[in-house]
Amino acid sequence: MTAPLLSVRGLVIEFDTAQGRRRVVDGISFELGEGEVLGILGESGSGKTVSTLAVMGLVEGNPGVVGGEVTLRNGAESLALFEGLEGVIKRRAGKPDRKNVRRWQRMVSRRMRPLWGEMMTAVFQNPRHSLDPLLTIGVQVEESIALAERSLDRAGRRARAVEWLDRVQMSDPERVYRSYAHELSGGMCQRAMIAVALARAPRILVADEPTTGLDTTVRAEIVGLFEDLLADRRRSMLYISHDIREVLHLSDRVIVMRHGRIVEEATAEDLRAGRGERDPYTASLLAAAELGEAL
Repeated sequence: MTAPLLSVRGLVIEFDTAQGRRRVVDGISFELGEGEVLGILGESGSGKTVSTLAVMGLVEGNPGVVGGEVTLRNGAESLALFEGLEGVIKRRAGKPDRKNVRRWQRMVSRRMRPLWGEMMTAVFQNPRHSLDPLLTIGVQVEESIALAERSLDRAGRRARAVEWLDRVQMSDPERVYRSYAHELSGGMCQRAMIAVALARAPRILVADEPTTGLDTTVRAEIVGLFEDLLADRRRSMLYISHDIREVLHLSDRVIVMRHGRIVEEATAEDLRAGRGERDPYTASLLAAAELGEAL
């Protein structure tokens, strides 16, 4: 059996708040296989986004990640992202040592930095915050291409950037290539961000609520775009959303999160077909989706 690209075991995340320490992710485990789309479904505050940020080495805060293992497989190499965490946790006993926390976060960032882009890229819910407002869309796509296809010259990178903008279904790729983010609609910015992310040729794409804030028609177009771009099964995706219809449409498997825990894991096919007994929360989401379609 092929080892998974991503393995998460017993992930625990806690933050200090005005009301005391709060556990926002409580011992979750999941895997992502080669060419697989894993949907992570849950309402706001369920822990789905912070879990994926932790997987990318992007969780900040004090204390942050306090338990678990994240293993990324890149070819024959494996990276244990949180190796050494236990020692850091012991040193945090009692009053938190902020120097230790910062040292830990820098260590995780150093481990993950070589894999950002090559192993994993992300598309977030507000593309205007991710795109550089001072650079044209074309330049930003070219930057990804330059890292993925180092043999291309300037003209080759430009041609490839326009090709990527066409692949994400821009109606006028040449115009978008010359445009800045503020000159594009929200849907066009999200398409541009998808082009920037995928032009880097990652093995794993993380899409965190990528249709939030878009109108119904554009949301459907973005979901269809992901479906087209992933059809060749050359890359894997974590698709994070509160919309069960999007998740069921795109995913091979689905995990459902609530209050920081995984309450359900099933194939999307079984969920769509209504096979098997369901957790009450999952059942309520499925019922709401059916009602929405009926309306």
